[in-house]
Amino acid sequence: MRIMINTSLLALAMTLAPALAQAQTPQTDAAAIGGDVGLFFPKSDALKSGLALDGFYEYYLSPRTSIRLGVGFMNPKIKRDEDDSMRYIRVGGDLVYNWEGGGVHPFVGAGVGAYFLQEKDNGDNFGDQETKIGGNVFGGAEFFTSNTLSVKAEAKYHLISNLGAFNPDGLSLTVGLKKYF
Repeated sequence: MRIMINTSLLALAMTLAPALAQAQTPQTDAAAIGGDVGLFFPKSDALKSGLALDGFYEYYLSPRTSIRLGVGFMNPKIKRDEDDSMRYIRVGGDLVYNWEGGGVHPFVGAGVGAYFLQEKDNGDNFGDQETKIGGNVFGGAEFFTSNTLSVKAEAKYHLISNLGAFNPDGLSLTVGLKKYF
């Protein structure tokens, strides 16, 4: 097991090494599109982790500040029945701030959005869809692999209005690609 972990870390370091030599500094009026995949870890004891997907368009107001518009999908499982889940769809906007770090750009941000929540029973809609307002705070880093492409890792905490006694808040951990143009 230890050899596998060490080999994985070495492979990651070798993959990211070229990024340190080819740093991209976003410019004012630049734009990017991207997508992320990962896991969503709900705060509620009634749910367990599930798939998280995000797609976004990002516009740079300055080299350090951008606005990100996106759609996200999260699908945590309901503990009482493994075939049931709670579908989350987020449509929102975020304000992002990044720092120059050579080939690595750390970033933080916050945003608001509409969350569409729907319980699923064996893939079929169950009950009414609820629309809630929510916010998020996030941070992560971009690792540049060329002047126009980066691999990004992000942790995002979702703060969503409660559904009665049910608290839909949770943490998503994702990795993805971002293409500048």
